[in-house]
Order: sequence, then C-alpha cells, then structure tokens
Amino acid sequence: MMELHIKVVKDLPPLNDNDKVCNVLVQGQFVRKRNLSYVNKHCSMFLIMCLMSLFCFYCSKSLMFGDIQLQDGELLEVMIRAEEGVLDITTIRQINWDVHLGDMVTAQGMLQCKRHEVGHPDGWLLVLHSIQVDELWSLYHTSTKFSYIGPDSVDVKGSWMLPPCSKAATANKYTNMVVLNGFNTCKYYFSSSDGANCLRGEQCHFWHGQPADFKQNRRRWMAKRLEQRAKAAQLAGDSSDPHSKIDKTQRSRIFCNWLVDILGDEHLASGKGVVDIAGGKGDIPIQLWIQRGIPTTLIDPRPMKLGKYNRKLVAKAQVADGRKMSPQLLRCLDDETLKLHKELFTDCSILVGMHPDEATEAIVDAAMTLRKPFAVVPCCVMSRAFPNRQCRDGTLVDTYETFVRYLLEKHPSIQSAFLPFAGRNQVLYLFDYDEGQRASAKIVDTTST
Repeated sequence: MMELHIKVVKDLPPLNDNDKVCNVLVQGQFVRKRNLSYVNKHCSMFLIMCLMSLFCFYCSKSLMFGDIQLQDGELLEVMIRAEEGVLDITTIRQINWDVHLGDMVTAQGMLQCKRHEVGHPDGWLLVLHSIQVDELWSLYHTSTKFSYIGPDSVDVKGSWMLPPCSKAATANKYTNMVVLNGFNTCKYYFSSSDGANCLRGEQCHFWHGQPADFKQNRRRWMAKRLEQRAKAAQLAGDSSDPHSKIDKTQRSRIFCNWLVDILGDEHLASGKGVVDIAGGKGDIPIQLWIQRGIPTTLIDPRPMKLGKYNRKLVAKAQVADGRKMSPQLLRCLDDETLKLHKELFTDCSILVGMHPDEATEAIVDAAMTLRKPFAVVPCCVMSRAFPNRQCRDGTLVDTYETFVRYLLEKHPSIQSAFLPFAGRNQVLYLFDYDEGQRASAKIVDTTST
C-alpha cells in the first residue's frame, strides 16, 4: 500500500465513511503543548491539522497528544500512545526528549476519524507510529525560545485554549501551583521583579493578572510560594514541622553532624577515612576534615570549587594546624575507579553522598559490592539518564518517591532517616549488613555545630 503524504490540509482524504487511513506521512512543525485539563468535547474540524506538541504524559505516561502545523498553517492533532508491537513507554519517553517545540518533523502513522456530537464536525486524528526531526528549531534560533502565536481564544480540536490572564481555571490538575483569585499563576512572571522572566507574555497559558496590580499580586504570590515550598518539602514519613527546618544551605553541616552523632569521630576517621562522592563544592570535606580532622577524599570529575566562606576556613585551618584541603580524585565512581584505587575503597570507613545526582545509585552499588557502610541523601531522579530503572513491581523510576523505593529495595537492611533541613532531606544508609530488618525512619536532631 502506498503511503499518503500530507503537507497541507488539502492532502487529507475526505472523511466519508472511512474510520481509518493506514500508512500516512505528515510533515510540519511541532508547535504547541496542550494539557488534558483543557480538553473540550466540541471539536473544530477546520482547525484539526498539525502534529506534536503536547508531551504532557497522562496516567502511566503511555498517552500523549500534540499538534503539528502544516505548510498552510492548519493544525493536525496527533495521539501518541503505547501499543504492543508499535510503541512502548520507553520509546514514547524518548520521543518526548528528542522532539521540541518549533522542530520541523516527519511523522508516520495512521489517520483515525474523531467522532463528535451531532452539530459538530468530525475530524482526523493522527495515531503516531514513529517520528523523526528534520530540522531543529534551536539550530537556527539559538537565542530565541519558540512560541506558537494563535488567536486569543480558540476551540482547537477539542482542546479549549483560554484567553490571556485567565488560563488557570483547573488548578486541581497541577501540582505545586500557586493559585491567586482562583487561577493558576505563572511562576516565571511573578518570580522576577518586573515580570520579565515570562517569555510568552500575553500568550502565556497561566495567570498574570492586571499590570497595575503586579506588585500587590507578586507579594501575595511570594507569600503563598514560601508556604507551599515548606509543605512540599515534607516527604512521606517526615513528621517534623516544615517551619522549623534549617535553610538548605546548611545541609552538608547537618548531614556531617548526623554522621558524627551516629558513628562517632573515631569510626569515621578509621582507615582511609570518609570517601565523599560527587561533592564538587567541597562542603563535606570542609565539615569533616577542615573542621574535625576526619580524613576525607573527594571523588568528582569536576575540580573542587570552594566558596568564599569555605576558602577562609581552609586558610584558617592551615594557619592553626597546618591542615591543607583534603585530596580529590578527578574521576567518576565506576568500576575502573574502584580498581585503580582499590586500597582507598577497601580501607575507607564509609562512602557518602549529599545530593549526588547521577552518582547516587553508583554509591549504593559500590558500597554493597565492597560491603562498606554508606549514607546518601538522594535528590534528582535523573530518569532521562537512567530510563530503564524499575522497582520490583515494574514501576518506572521517574519520581523522587519511586527512586527512594528503588534504592531501598536493593538491600533489606537499608534504613532511612530525615534530617532537619529544607528540601530533599531523606538519608538512606546501611551500616550493618547483617542487620535483618529495616529500622523505622526517625528525625535526628543535628542542629548543633
């Protein structure tokens, strides 16, 4: 069967009684994101012509919708869903990462008729099978962010786009969204002193309010945002008062205080001392070596970058005790590093990581291989770098909660505690490999210096 090539709306076959047209190629520009919360059951056939943009996952991230703009300016709606033998969830995730707003694309798939209520025209929906990027928007617009400019208020293929300054009537569809006057607000607009951070301006889907009320609305937004962030930082199992937590800039000090309280200076200083992974700013070595004299080795491919305050601490320690900054290995934590520096890892007292990002799982795996104690405070999930991670029940590891569960499932003796600083404050640790059961999570007071 020959492929049907679609570049303009006239290339589309007549609907007639056809429900499906297989094997079509659509060329156009990936232009717009739509959220499913805007779906309207009344579809406009005239505007159904384009592809890809939405890439907001629905439910299990196996269903997406989007728009492509054809060469005549019309839009064709596209549906991207997991289907056995066609697309799996991993492929859909990769499409989401590879295709960006403004990119020129060629999409292959099947046209499917969208049926609507009596009095409203039917239209075509492209069910995507594959897509390739023909031209990157960013390649020729290095300093310009793509923005699709359409009518202020249009009924587009069943997706109702609200006019500027009122596009947030479904606040319950978003998480971590500040709501003012019943509308979802634009964080980019209110996070800057003059609203300049929002590049979409009047085309923004979120609420800006009236320009004359900006200062008042921004004060309200900032107050709600601070309250919201305090509550959002409360992880499951963390029963401490969010308002009593210490600023996240102190997290390394609090983490090191916790290590000393639990294990003691003598144990931490035994052998080659502590190995700190992915702590490029040197905060852990400052707290353990410079402040307490506990030997610490930093492993990070980036050169250590001390802040002004930490540089003063190092200078003071050098004058007082002749203590220079601790050594660093400019390497990633991998099998080669473990082999090249076998003595360090064999004789170290513990492996630690404070928000080590990509290295989080590597720390846990290396410590378990060596049967060494470890303590990590996870932060970024890095699901794009590790798309194949799954929990034991098959759940994809793409949220902080699933990442923590994934790490806990690595060994029955891994324990959890919460440290009293704002942000991601859950520490996962294993000190005794023979301990049979995981201890209950608890809050440890580590506020003393």
